[in-house]
Amino acid sequence: HRGDQSHYGHGVSLVEQRSRAGVIWSGAITARARPWPQFPSRAFLLIGGSHNPMLQLPETPILQTWVDTLSRWGYESVRTSPLAPVAATALSAVGFNTSQKLTLLERPDADPVIVTHPLQSVRPRFPISRMPAASMVEAILDIDRAAFGEEWMMDEQTFREALHATRRSRIFVSHAEGRVSGFVIAGVTDTYGFIQRLAVHPDFQRRGDASSLVQNSLAWIQSRGCRSTVVNTEVSNTAALSIYEHNGFVPLDYNLSVMERQLSK
Repeated sequence: HRGDQSHYGHGVSLVEQRSRAGVIWSGAITARARPWPQFPSRAFLLIGGSHNPMLQLPETPILQTWVDTLSRWGYESVRTSPLAPVAATALSAVGFNTSQKLTLLERPDADPVIVTHPLQSVRPRFPISRMPAASMVEAILDIDRAAFGEEWMMDEQTFREALHATRRSRIFVSHAEGRVSGFVIAGVTDTYGFIQRLAVHPDFQRRGDASSLVQNSLAWIQSRGCRSTVVNTEVSNTAALSIYEHNGFVPLDYNLSVMERQLSK
């Protein structure tokens, strides 16, 4: 059903509530909310273009309406998608604090990628249940949970959003001991490549799977004529940073921040 609807200045605040999920702001940017995976009392605030260092969020009174809306929907807290510094600073003015810091890295796709171990790839089909072997999705989500823990894991909706985030997407998977051991979601929009998600099951880490997954995704991205590829990872994830830098990625001069705040009851 449609919830409340209001207008503020030149933007439009539009709430379309379906089980506490929907668009809460539609103007120059779009902000959507839904429950955080595995934590239904926490809102996941997804802000369009949040990686863009030039992104300007609405003024503080409008941001406060976002907070008020989420509180009215019954959420106890809210956590954002990764934000560039300007947007993160804007949210700090309405009580948000940094929950996670991410290093943003970029690789110019001028040098050829050498793939030492070609891996199986999956071209996503929608709905997800129509993908080759729906059990593959279950295996990917199980690996993601094991690698990132329940606090930061993907659910099926987050997985679907990662596949839809770019114009084209491809999944590469590694195998060990007769089962899927790791995966990477790669995407391409125009002439830019993205590594959306990379995970290797803890039982198979430090065996070269992650590097093979990165190489295969980069080779596919390069085959689409991309100029560069971007990825982010937690600033404290030294293993991932080492893999990316070994494969030609260079940290950019700004980080991304996942922002969070408690909501009034």
